[in-house]
Amino acid sequence: MKIHLYTEPGCAACTEARSFLQSCGVLFEERDVRSRPEFLRILEEDLDSCTLPTLMAGDTIITGFDREEYQLLSAALIHNNERPADLEVKVRRAGGCRTDSLKNLGREKS
Repeated sequence: MKIHLYTEPGCAACTEARSFLQSCGVLFEERDVRSRPEFLRILEEDLDSCTLPTLMAGDTIITGFDREEYQLLSAALIHNNERPADLEVKVRRAGGCRTDSLKNLGREKS
């Protein structure tokens, strides 16, 4: 299963998410939306997210850093190599869009 973590520099929640995944031994590809415009496009259009970090693991999408959801996912990946039955495919919106980040990239979400 491919795991992508969408991040940007200076994002404290992104740093927490990255550190958590690394400490659990979860292999993932970090996708910095500031360095690659294509990653920002995927985040906004394909994943319908404007929150960082956004974690995509198979068909599971977690927006923002929620330690409990990350623990469920990492436990399933490490022990079963699949998603646990009690972790539904879900997208959690954490307080709306962070438009300040998108403005800094020269793009604005409404």
